Amino acid sequence: MKLTQKQKEIVDYIDGAVLVTAGPGSGKTRILTQRIANIVEKRKGKVLALTFSNKAAEEILERVKEGIVSEEYDRVHVGTIHSFCLDIVTNKGNQIGLPSGLSIIDSKSDKLELLKKLYDTFSVELPTEKTLYEIIQSIEECKRKFISSEMIEKSENNMYFINVYEAYNNFLISNRVIDFDDILYYAYRILVEKPKVAINFTRLYKYILIDEAQDLNETQYKVIRALTRNFNNLMMVGDSAQSIYGFNGSDSTIMTEKFVEDYNPKLFVLIENFRSTSRIIEAATKLQPNSKSHSVYPLEGVLETYSFNSEQEEAEWVVFKIKELLDKGSKWIESKIELDNVAIIGRNRYLFSKVEELLQAKALDYSFGNSSTNLECETIEMKIFEQGIKVLVNPFNDLPYNQINTYLGRSSLAEDYLNDLLDRREINNLELNSKIVSAIIDGWRIIFENEESFFKALTYIEGCIEKENSLDENFKFLIQNDVNLWKDRWNKYCRQSVGGVRNLSYFRNQVALGKLNTDNNSGVSLLTVHMSKGLEFGVVFIIGLTQGTFPDYRVKTPAQRSEELNNMFVAITRAKRECYLTYPREKMMPWGEVARQSPSEYLGIIK
Repeated sequence: MKLTQKQKEIVDYIDGAVLVTAGPGSGKTRILTQRIANIVEKRKGKVLALTFSNKAAEEILERVKEGIVSEEYDRVHVGTIHSFCLDIVTNKGNQIGLPSGLSIIDSKSDKLELLKKLYDTFSVELPTEKTLYEIIQSIEECKRKFISSEMIEKSENNMYFINVYEAYNNFLISNRVIDFDDILYYAYRILVEKPKVAINFTRLYKYILIDEAQDLNETQYKVIRALTRNFNNLMMVGDSAQSIYGFNGSDSTIMTEKFVEDYNPKLFVLIENFRSTSRIIEAATKLQPNSKSHSVYPLEGVLETYSFNSEQEEAEWVVFKIKELLDKGSKWIESKIELDNVAIIGRNRYLFSKVEELLQAKALDYSFGNSSTNLECETIEMKIFEQGIKVLVNPFNDLPYNQINTYLGRSSLAEDYLNDLLDRREINNLELNSKIVSAIIDGWRIIFENEESFFKALTYIEGCIEKENSLDENFKFLIQNDVNLWKDRWNKYCRQSVGGVRNLSYFRNQVALGKLNTDNNSGVSLLTVHMSKGLEFGVVFIIGLTQGTFPDYRVKTPAQRSEELNNMFVAITRAKRECYLTYPREKMMPWGEVARQSPSEYLGIIK
């Protein structure tokens, strides 16, 4: 498809700041990637594109590669803001006194364990689990706002928290770990306190582009500002009507107001929708009149609302309709409808339970595709393997070492965690298979001797599993899946890196960031609204449209109501040709009562 005149203007506008406000289906990603290709063709230097999800980054990079010659691939770097900032921290952190070899704490439970260990050093009574959790929550909130312990105004009421916060941070660094919220904070500090770092980055990257800019929060924008001092080749692309991450602090006015004030960008607005048919766009425009999208396709499409007696009946109709579309097709869709061109969207994940049961019963493939959540190993043996990788990466952090000993039912007495890990084969847990655990220890030794032998270590463990005839078939299936999960991650890392310079620490941090997820996206996609962002499907079902479910009952403030309306706008604009809106008139509540339901207020808006 050729570019429109307005799209071509954006692609050809190379030098200077640019803001593109792009409605759903307006070709936003296409414009972004073609502009990158145009810059690479006509200008020198590298290009940096930042977005908010690993999946979006992969899609942008794949599309860019289609438009440039292979010799120019290394001139384009695409990643998430967090992955870019982690590179700054790991490569330049020594300039602000951070130790080398930092690894990421990627679970709340690890944070709580570290906090408990900290209290042990205080020699004071350990607070309740609830209090510890609240302290972690408060620390996370401070870090997300770039508020260090020194910046908090001292008073009698908060001195206790200030002391714990400061000690917790020091404790993290002494263990050579950082938590997820530290990544942006330390990157910002480096860029501000060591301005030459920022200067060197903008000498390297002559052009910087921000995708989904409506999702920027204040701290992310501060990082971008610190990075782009006296730099003007900055492009932002986004749609304020699709801002749905307010709970993470995102604010679309950063893109529409602050960026405009700070950079005085050339403004472009795209309102043509190349994705959806007219009925879907009409409904979306009723939800968000300011979106002003208009249809390019001369097709009416389908937008229909259905109510049912119960959630069970609702699910039965949805699955019946999917089977009907698979068998008979749709007059609005030229090609044969496949399962992966169908999505079921719900405000929250619990809404899918009835649908999931019926899809299983009808042998229809489905997935919770596009999930950014890291998959976890299901067997204790491979959980032990993962914790061992953490020790290999960072032998100063005793959390994973202690976790291994807990799994194995043995004491944690050694001071040299790494050597104890590689040499000690004591197992006091009868539920574990000792031969497989021994093979895992051998696998660690293989990796310790050569980090690039990670796949070899997994193959060795796999061979020991195959030889072990006493294993239950169900267990064998589960542990093989766990091994395959790590194989897939390593293979993906190898495709993205060069042999001879692969690094176990970098690999582990990429896993923690979710960059090496290999989710199965086959079949019907069951998606929450947040998971559906950026995707499109020929047929979409939006289920559970009752008042209190969508909009969510927790929505109280005007800002929350605005964001929830954006959620509905995003959900409905995922549909290209057919969109079905459904709700149950009665619902079984968690406490066992059947409650009458009112249709969502959004259904009244789009009538």
